[in-house]
Amino acid sequence: MENQVTNNANALRLFFTEEVFLVKDESVEILPLRNAEPVFVSENVSATEAKESGLKPEIAQIPQINAAKIPKVYPQGPEIPHIVAEPLPEKTFKFLGGNKKSVLILVNDKENDVSTEQGRELLRKIVKAVDLGTPDFAILNYANYSGTDYTELHRFFKPVIMLAFGVEIAELKLNLSWQNEIIVHETTRIIFAPNLHHLDSDLTAKKLLWGHLQKIK
Repeated sequence: MENQVTNNANALRLFFTEEVFLVKDESVEILPLRNAEPVFVSENVSATEAKESGLKPEIAQIPQINAAKIPKVYPQGPEIPHIVAEPLPEKTFKFLGGNKKSVLILVNDKENDVSTEQGRELLRKIVKAVDLGTPDFAILNYANYSGTDYTELHRFFKPVIMLAFGVEIAELKLNLSWQNEIIVHETTRIIFAPNLHHLDSDLTAKKLLWGHLQKIK
């Protein structure tokens, strides 16, 4: 099929046979066009300005963190309950007498409750010499409580006077020395003497004891 598109003027007249007239309309005023301002950027704009006109990404300024000012946070461990040591139960003693006048008499006999017959007789004379009756003093056989120190005895009996027959200073854990004189320890006056059975036959020790008893009478 041949191409029907043509630009030939003679050929076009075959299709457009009617005459066309141009008539001027006086009622329409056509204003002259003003010089339009160019919408493009003039060529004298430098490449530097063109680059600066582009959008720059804004960079957030992060303040410098001083590591020395940051408080250290340590992980908290489990709370350990405070354990309070329970006080030891007060030691009790089995003794003879009433201890109304706070006079403690220590004896040391593993075979007898107090001493031999000779020793018991001597003890009766001793308590009589200082005007004491059975309700006034407490007799404790230290042989039944070996290892007990002075502090434990004082806590229980609270003695004002203590007569120790056959009990050594070291056994009571006292930092003292016996020099045949009455010892005043805190609020207690203490007299040390041999075991009652042996004391009965020791005249020198017996005379020394009588002298001390007169001072505490």
